[in-house]
Amino acid sequence: MQAAHSLSGKALVATLGMAVLFGTSFVASKVALSAFSPTQLVFARFAVATLLFLALRPVMPNALVNAEQLKRLLVLALLEPGAYFFLESYGLQRTLASTASVLIATIPVFVLLLEVVLLKAAVAFLDAVLIVLSLTGVGLLLSAKGEPAFGGTLVGNLLILGAAFSAAVYTLVARNLMASLDALTVTRWQAIFAVVLYFPFAGAAWLKGQPLPNTWQPWAAVLYLGVFCSFGAYALLNYALSQARPSLVAAFSNLIPVVATAVSLLVLGERLVLQQLAGAALTVGAIALLTLRHRQQPSPPTPG
Repeated sequence: MQAAHSLSGKALVATLGMAVLFGTSFVASKVALSAFSPTQLVFARFAVATLLFLALRPVMPNALVNAEQLKRLLVLALLEPGAYFFLESYGLQRTLASTASVLIATIPVFVLLLEVVLLKAAVAFLDAVLIVLSLTGVGLLLSAKGEPAFGGTLVGNLLILGAAFSAAVYTLVARNLMASLDALTVTRWQAIFAVVLYFPFAGAAWLKGQPLPNTWQPWAAVLYLGVFCSFGAYALLNYALSQARPSLVAAFSNLIPVVATAVSLLVLGERLVLQQLAGAALTVGAIALLTLRHRQQPSPPTPG
């Protein structure tokens, strides 16, 4: 069965909801990282998501997973949440939530480049120009001078870019897996693997003297991240990937920095210098145009 040439109503709602939740996740992560170590944060948010999956198991799909699918799910989990959240969490300690969200918006660029290299997909001249413009915007963000408090450090920003590349690889791998497993099953196994992968590191941080928070805000941030982002946003993302082409789904990440910057200004009081504002506008604008060019292209088959 072929998917529609554009996003269906349900897929559109899923991708928009995913973008809004992931946008707010940057601010929630900054709040949580004020008291948790990066590994403690990732472990805690996915532990919350796993408990939620267990509580809702009687009313959710419970597809059987064979050994081959389990191996592919492990690879998926190593990419995201594994590598992605390791890089993102340590990057967020060293940069602003708003800057990080703009850099994460490069995911569709990486996806398109990977489709060219791995899937031999053709890239139109205008697409290539838009990719170059988006990367130029990233360059403005990374090379801006000024106090680190305004735009974060180079190391932090490079870690976020590494997270974006991990998410791009995840997008392609997850798309293939969606042909045989439903979105909630994939999301549930991601959460379980994340808990297993991060438990030793979170425990080591606690044994080394990293105290647990004694105020409610970091705990509330972890609860929000676990329920609405690790559970809700990933369920929406995996559903959208089962319905549409990976580059089309990934392109909706250009909404994430809009949400994240607005919430960062309101909640965290963050600011960007002029060069970083220009870089952010160029990056998001180029990716938005890339989205418009690809939204009517045929999507690959969805599961029957």
